[in-house]
Amino acid sequence: MTSYTSFIIYWLLFFAVHSAMASSVIKIWVNGLHPVFKSYYRLTFNIVSIILLVPIVYIYFNLPATMIFKTIPIGELMGILLVIGGTYILIVGFKNYRTDEFIGIYQLKNNHEFHPSKLHRTGWNGVVRHPLYFGGILLATGLLLMYPTVKLILTTLLVMLYLYIGTLWEEKKLIDEFGDDYLTYKNEVSMLIPVKWIIRQIAGSSH
Repeated sequence: MTSYTSFIIYWLLFFAVHSAMASSVIKIWVNGLHPVFKSYYRLTFNIVSIILLVPIVYIYFNLPATMIFKTIPIGELMGILLVIGGTYILIVGFKNYRTDEFIGIYQLKNNHEFHPSKLHRTGWNGVVRHPLYFGGILLATGLLLMYPTVKLILTTLLVMLYLYIGTLWEEKKLIDEFGDDYLTYKNEVSMLIPVKWIIRQIAGSSH
């Protein structure tokens, strides 16, 4: 088994476990076993995810840094700008989310599963429905322009494919959570790439 094969297998294992633990079916089943599990589920989810990423990171840094193409100054500059922009969006976009809920601390303190009280449409959530994923896409694209290695391209393709599929699943949960409000939001704001926002800006500047 080649290192690249192992690398792909570990990523697929991570995706499988991550998807299973994120699914409503598994979550409801586990939480139904005992009330205390609702408090620990998110924290356990994060810990398991980190553990599964350890061998992936190890293999990644031991794979050869084989370049797909030679970088050029303009490409590297664009890459730097995308990395800066993506990082900025990740930092600013995260302000619409609770850090303690993301980690799992909120659930432990309050002894129950977290449920969002409102649908955020301000800031970067008014540009795309999933600003953190959008920031991640920009960041990954920037890194590819700077370091177009086989292992980074493989990682980016796998993660982006899983990200897209996972976002579609997440959208179904959000529709169940917010109903017609989210359907309206979905019609007005693009999912990952701010196409509708760009169109509005162009239309607004033409008047």
